Amino acid sequence: MKAILISAGKGERLYPLTKNTPKSLLEVGNGLTLLETQLHSLSENNIKDIIIIIGYKAEQIEAKIKDYHGKLNIKTIFNPFFDISNNLLSVWMARYCMNEDFISINGDDIFSPVVVENLLKSKHDITMVIDEKNEYDDDDMKVIHKDGQILEVSKKIDSKKANGESIGMIKFSNKGPKIYTNMLEEMVRDPENRNVFYLKAIQQIIDRGYKVNYSLCKETDWSELDFHPDLKLIRTYLKRNNILENLITKSDS
Repeated sequence: MKAILISAGKGERLYPLTKNTPKSLLEVGNGLTLLETQLHSLSENNIKDIIIIIGYKAEQIEAKIKDYHGKLNIKTIFNPFFDISNNLLSVWMARYCMNEDFISINGDDIFSPVVVENLLKSKHDITMVIDEKNEYDDDDMKVIHKDGQILEVSKKIDSKKANGESIGMIKFSNKGPKIYTNMLEEMVRDPENRNVFYLKAIQQIIDRGYKVNYSLCKETDWSELDFHPDLKLIRTYLKRNNILENLITKSDS
């Protein structure tokens, strides 16, 4: 199993914090970056092969991962179009790494190791991690699910109709990688798709009749760094769950 981190974006909604630093390298506490918390949660689940799709301030991410040489097998894929396209193109750039089972993860997600642990239990071709909340807002990547399957995924779903939220983590197994890469290849040929979220590919897959299942996580088991208030929430989450302490222990050992 390998993981592909989607970390090419500029993170403009976090300016000025991201003016000189990529979002994934923002400190979330005790000198540790968002990227390092992701690497920790993956390595806790024995996932050592990691591909990071980079673009904005790519050299900083490449410098950071040198600290993990010998501990993890990390390589990068550079998206030269990061500033003129959305993340569908970033994901397409990594299609040659999708020839076996893998997990795709948004570069601005922070998550407990248990989220990955539960996802790995799925035997389905495509499994999306979702949570369930009492209320959803316009910026949530909302989903409608029924009988264990995702029927719709989009920010445009009516908040009152949504019964889940995609956290930005998907596992592709068995036939899943081929289904996904075929759809990516098809979609990038249409210029209108070069500024869409990669989850549009998942919706297209669903519309073609393929099953997309889900793994449910707790709302408190993950967070997303998108806006300035999110950083404070993430730091509170890390402290509450002792994740920072665990990370520090791991890095010292």
